[in-house]
Amino acid sequence: MKKRKKLGIIICTIVLILIISLTQAKKLKFFFEIIKLSSSLPTVSSDFYNDPIKDITYKDIVYKKRGNKELKLDIYTSKDSGKPTPVIIYVFGNGWMYGDKVIPSAIESIIELLMDEGYAVISTSYELMDDEVILEEQISDVKDTIRWIYKNKDKYNFDVNNIGMIGPSAGAQLSMMAAFSDDEEFIGDKTLKNYSSKVKYIIDLFGPARLSKVNLSAGPEEVVKKFTDNDIERISNEFSPIEYIRSDLPDTLIIHSLKDDIVPYETSVELYETALKYENNFELYTLQNCTHYLENLSSTEALNLYMKIVDYILKETSWKEF
Repeated sequence: MKKRKKLGIIICTIVLILIISLTQAKKLKFFFEIIKLSSSLPTVSSDFYNDPIKDITYKDIVYKKRGNKELKLDIYTSKDSGKPTPVIIYVFGNGWMYGDKVIPSAIESIIELLMDEGYAVISTSYELMDDEVILEEQISDVKDTIRWIYKNKDKYNFDVNNIGMIGPSAGAQLSMMAAFSDDEEFIGDKTLKNYSSKVKYIIDLFGPARLSKVNLSAGPEEVVKKFTDNDIERISNEFSPIEYIRSDLPDTLIIHSLKDDIVPYETSVELYETALKYENNFELYTLQNCTHYLENLSSTEALNLYMKIVDYILKETSWKEF
C-alpha cells in the first residue's frame, strides 16, 4: 500500500504539476515549486487520500450513473477565463482496484498555476474492481468522461480541440483504450453515446500495452488473484491498447523504465513500433533505473522527465498565444 501511495503522489506531482504552458520566466517559478514539493513528498505520500484540496472549482460532478452508482469528476479551472480552456484529464492508476480522484492540498499552488495559465484539469473517477474484472465498464467510464466534456463544452468553456489525457499504470491503459477505440465502442451512458470521444494527445506513464505480459506475481496480491482467476489471454485480446493500434491515433508520449519489473519495458517498445507502422505520431521516452513505482529515480533523471513532459505539452498546445 505504501508503494501505491508513493506512486500516486509522485505521478500526481509529475502529471498535474508539469502540464503547463510556460514562458521562460514562468519555468523558473515552476522550477522552484518543484524544489519545494520534493522536500514534502514523503509527508504527502503518507496521507495522500486524507488531505485533499478543499478549494475545488467544481467538486463531485456526476458525469454518469450506472445503476445506483454515481461516477464523479472534479474540475480545477478559472471561472473568469475568457478564452476556451484546454483540458487535461487525469486518470489515476493503482491496479484497477484502488485509488481515488483526489489531489492532495500540498500541491494546491501548482493547480492554481495551471488555472492561471488557462488550463482546466479534470480529475475523473471510474468504478473500481471488486468481485470481478470489469475492464469494459472502466474503459467506458473514462470514455464517457471525454464524451461528457464535449457535451458540456459551452457550459464550462472547454476547448475540445485541445484535450489531453495523462495516466499512470492502469490509468494509462484505461486512457489509451478510451482514446484509441472508436466513438461507437465502449458505450456506457446512453445519454452520452452520440458525443465524440476524441482527444488530441496522451501521456502514458508505464501503462500496460499488452495485459498478458504484465508480471502479475510482482503486483498486489488482490490484483494477481483477480486476473489469474480469469482467462488472461482473452482479457488481453479484448482490452490491451496494442490491439487497438490503427492509423490516425492521438499523439502519444510513452514513458517507461528499463527496470520496470511489473510492466515490461519491451511491451512499450512493441506499442511504439507498431504505432509507427501505421504512421502515428508516437514518442518513446526511456528511463534507466527506476521501478514501476518510480523508486531509484535520480534527481537528474527526474528533472529531465519533468522537462520532457513540459516540452511535450508545449508542443501539443503550440496554438496558444502568450
